[in-house]
Amino acid sequence: MSVLTNAKKHFHNLNNGELNSMEVPEWGTTVYWKTGGLNFQSQSKVIELTNAGKTAEALVEMLILRAIDADGKKMFKQVEKNEIMREVDPDIILKVVTAINEIDDDVVGVDDALGN
Repeated sequence: MSVLTNAKKHFHNLNNGELNSMEVPEWGTTVYWKTGGLNFQSQSKVIELTNAGKTAEALVEMLILRAIDADGKKMFKQVEKNEIMREVDPDIILKVVTAINEIDDDVVGVDDALGN
């Protein structure tokens, strides 16, 4: 097998990673997400927004990308982004995205990979 084949296999396994969840009583639901598995194409918008100093928008983008229901379906659509930005409690968005990132960092070892 080539290195690329091995790398793609590894990434495929991440996409089928562990399902995590957190109760969000304020929304009357449980938010689920899979550990790891976001490719650079998916992450590029979040990275661009963060680099442009648009942290709040980057958080909402991450929520849209990662939040799924118990059946694995996306909880939010990209077309709902402006509505989420204007009408959803930012503290809850921050709480959910922080939980997602903390679990990913712990499992994937992002801090170790970045030398932190």
